[in-house]
Amino acid sequence: MQWQNKPARDPVQLGIRIQIDAVAWQKFLCWVEIAKGEVSALGLVEEIRDVDAGLITALLVTDFFLVKQHCSLDETTMDSAAVAQLIADLENQNVDSRKLRCWAHSHGSMSVFWSGTDDDCVSGLANGEWLLSLVVNKKRDSMCRLDQYHPCHLYLSDVVWEVYYPLRDGLAEACFAEFQAKVIEGGPAGNGKFTTYERAQDLNAAHERGALTDIELENELDWLGWERDDLEQPF
Repeated sequence: MQWQNKPARDPVQLGIRIQIDAVAWQKFLCWVEIAKGEVSALGLVEEIRDVDAGLITALLVTDFFLVKQHCSLDETTMDSAAVAQLIADLENQNVDSRKLRCWAHSHGSMSVFWSGTDDDCVSGLANGEWLLSLVVNKKRDSMCRLDQYHPCHLYLSDVVWEVYYPLRDGLAEACFAEFQAKVIEGGPAGNGKFTTYERAQDLNAAHERGALTDIELENELDWLGWERDDLEQPF
């Protein structure tokens, strides 16, 4: 019998960014690694808004919390009393518990997907507005889902997300000053965003002086989605 290949994933790029703080992400990965099978956590999410327009530009998961739960190789069930206690503890610390808008869980050594059990858990966590869900496995494959509950229930099962690495206060300014003092750059002026014509010129020049071999040039063209003729007549 011939097995059908799974279709290639194509995560949806939203108009806003979905981000997970680097420390929170590492914390959750530690629990994923320790667990024999599945494990769940709840995450606090901040709505990052544009200062002028007031519109949401990103949803940032700032921390994850582990609660008492029963887990097996293919199931994870959080204790409802423990979840209630977490909400009370957050409120006692002056943290808005309504920001608990992320459910993360692992699939152990299995692939990442949304099972019927996962769908039931997402429905049970419905809050009338929106919820982020994340599934991860021990290989660190991941899939992020966004559910919207108002005015009706709609969801995207596979959205683009990224790890957020916050800069320490003053680090960006210090890096810029050191860069300006020590680095002399050639090439076109600007912020590193090349036009198609400039990129083609740069690749041709690098190839001619031996900085790119024929194979490396072909790999670069494949990555750009270009044909060899595009180097001669940039579109």
